[in-house]
Amino acid sequence: MAEADKTAYWIVEPGSFAYNPARINVGSIGYLATRENVIVSSLYEVFRSDETCDDRFLWHWLKSALFAKQIEALQEGGVRLYFFFDKLLKSEITMPSIKEQSIIGSLFDRLDSLIALHQRERVEACL
Repeated sequence: MAEADKTAYWIVEPGSFAYNPARINVGSIGYLATRENVIVSSLYEVFRSDETCDDRFLWHWLKSALFAKQIEALQEGGVRLYFFFDKLLKSEITMPSIKEQSIIGSLFDRLDSLIALHQRERVEACL
């Protein structure tokens, strides 16, 4: 990455979210949980949360049906619809205390792990 031409890219730092405004309606969003920076196209929106928001809680909300409804309501454009950062800022989310957010985020992480484990077991059983 050090030698790459980064003029057409954003540097994404650990603890940041990045999404494609033209593809977020199909789940094109990610969270960088590693220790190394990565680069993404300058077409992506990149942002970080502040201390009032637990990233794991926000991650699960961004993948929820509630957020998908907000994308649908707020996106704009003609043939291709876009959901730029200004629209994300207009999204509404109920925010419990930071402690509760952390507990909820951890709970959904564990549920995701259990679902993945059961899916692997089902696939292995079919082989």
